[in-house]
Amino acid sequence: MSNPTIHSLLFDPIRFKGGSKIATLEALLVCQPENAKFTIVTANPESWQHSGHHNMTIVRLPTIKVLSSAQHGAAYWINQLFYFVILLFNLCFMQKVDKLIGASGPGIDMPIYFLGKLLSKQIIQLIHGPVGNSRSIGYCLSNADHVFYLQSARPSMLTALNTYYQAKFRNIDASSLSSWVASHSNYHVFVNGISQQNWPTRCQMVLPTIFWCASLLKWKGLDKLITAAKLIHPTHPLIANVCFIRPKDISLPVSQAPQNISHFRWYEDPECLDDIRSKSNIFISTSTNEPFGLSILEALAAGMCVILPDDDSYWSKTLTDFQQCIKYKAEDPVSLCTAIYLLLNDRNMMEQLSQNALQVALEYQAESRYLAIAHCIEAPCEQPSSSALNPVNAERS
Repeated sequence: MSNPTIHSLLFDPIRFKGGSKIATLEALLVCQPENAKFTIVTANPESWQHSGHHNMTIVRLPTIKVLSSAQHGAAYWINQLFYFVILLFNLCFMQKVDKLIGASGPGIDMPIYFLGKLLSKQIIQLIHGPVGNSRSIGYCLSNADHVFYLQSARPSMLTALNTYYQAKFRNIDASSLSSWVASHSNYHVFVNGISQQNWPTRCQMVLPTIFWCASLLKWKGLDKLITAAKLIHPTHPLIANVCFIRPKDISLPVSQAPQNISHFRWYEDPECLDDIRSKSNIFISTSTNEPFGLSILEALAAGMCVILPDDDSYWSKTLTDFQQCIKYKAEDPVSLCTAIYLLLNDRNMMEQLSQNALQVALEYQAESRYLAIAHCIEAPCEQPSSSALNPVNAERS
């Protein structure tokens, strides 16, 4: 007898598209439609509407601009309570929900923890990058039934757990307790991937063309590319396709786009991203310590020549300089210029990097990389297991 279809509610309060949403959608698509269906309550329906998943319902999440950008204090908690009420109201009109999924990060996904406690629902938390250091985030991490996280997020997760346990338990070694919780079987490391249906088109290798793709958040480093382009321009003007996402309702600094630079073409959140990428062939990453870099993986899968900073990011540690990529000194525009010159003046290197990039990308198939997440979502419901992570129970056992 087949298992019943699991209905999960995914909460998405972020008002703009990003790599974490793309990765989350890829993970959901690994689930079999007969085993899982989803209701996405989202502040950005456009990110989900062309998913191709047959069992996905999109519900718009209303936002209050003055509250949605708050990261702490009274405004933050009022906003979380507002979202909680909205979710509770929507549940009254939905088919029974079995599981709750948070994909924006603990703290941002706080309303599903309120719901989980109130309705005894299982909570699955996806973490796509470092988390903030707060007691509320530590609370979420200690109460989630399953936590799937990128390895780069682990140090910050331990810090948040430690902060929470230090405040909650006076006579417990918070650091040891945090390590114990994070080593629990409900904590799972994952690596991103790309599904076959979304595999990028092979890029052209005729005309050297730069491709940059990220949000305008300052740490994504668009300004570094612009500085390098201006340094190179007098001797070798660059042709570049710049695809950007403009963040909404955030207090973080952002770069300006578009800018008047010769031979630069600017695209704001284009629907034809794959086509633009395929007309380019040199991908430049300017992010600082990127937690993963899904756009880098997409570039590798398209056979692009990747230039990235030599830092502590996932791809910098994974790829080998002059074999699968070209590395430059992080925060150094002159070093970036040198890396660009190397490729522009060596067609054989471009061809070899392109071939090697494709081989690397083949190891990142979504169908295998997200299988553990899909199995967790599809699994028959159990009683929420967060009590197993309760330090009081741990001390008694």
